[in-house]
Amino acid sequence: MNNDKRIQLEQKRQQLQVKIKAEAYIDQYIKPMQEIFDCIRQQGVAYQIAGLAYVPAEYHVHVEQTITQTPYDAYGFQPDHLQKFHLAHLINTIFDRFPSINPLRYVPDLPEYANYHGVSSDGARNGLHRVIQELGLMDQQVYVYYLNYGVVLQLSLTELSNHEHEDLFNPWHGDVMIFADHADWLISFTLEEEWLGGNFFKIQT
Repeated sequence: MNNDKRIQLEQKRQQLQVKIKAEAYIDQYIKPMQEIFDCIRQQGVAYQIAGLAYVPAEYHVHVEQTITQTPYDAYGFQPDHLQKFHLAHLINTIFDRFPSINPLRYVPDLPEYANYHGVSSDGARNGLHRVIQELGLMDQQVYVYYLNYGVVLQLSLTELSNHEHEDLFNPWHGDVMIFADHADWLISFTLEEEWLGGNFFKIQT
C-alpha cells in the first residue's frame, strides 16, 4: 500500500469517526427537543428557533444535513441556525451575571417563587406567572434555553406563561433558562421543579 492510499484511508477513518460523534450529538442534544416542539405546537403557541448553541464546529456539516430534513425541517430549522454565534455569547453573559451555586449543574443564587414539590391544594402550575409578576416584567420576546439540549427557542413571555405545562418544564428535560437579549434578568426552572428569578441590577444593589 502506497503512502497516498494510507493517507486517504486515514482521512476516511477520521471522517467516519466525526460522523459517528455528530450523530451521537444529534441524538443527545437535538432529537429530544421534538417532544418540546410537539407540545408547543399542540397548544398553538407561536415560536421560532433562535439558533443552536455550542455545537462543535466539526459537527456542523452533519448537523446541518439533519436539521434540514424530515422531521426537523417541519419544526422550523434552518441551515443558518448554526451560525447564531451571538447566542453562546449571550448565554455566557447570563452565566457571568447569575453564577451557579451548584458545582455540578447550573443553579443560580436567586429567590424562589414556586416549588412544585410542595403541596398544592389545587394542583396549579403557575410558577412562571408568579415570577413574571414579582419581577414586574412586561410581555416581550424571550429566549428559552434547555441546558440539557442545544436548541434555543424564542417566543412571547406572556404566551409561554399562559401555556406553562408539565410537558414543557419537568425534571426529565432538566434545567431551563428564560432571558431577554439584554440579559438584565433571568428566570430559571430547576431539576427540583423550582421557579427562581431575579434582576441583575437589583442583585448588585
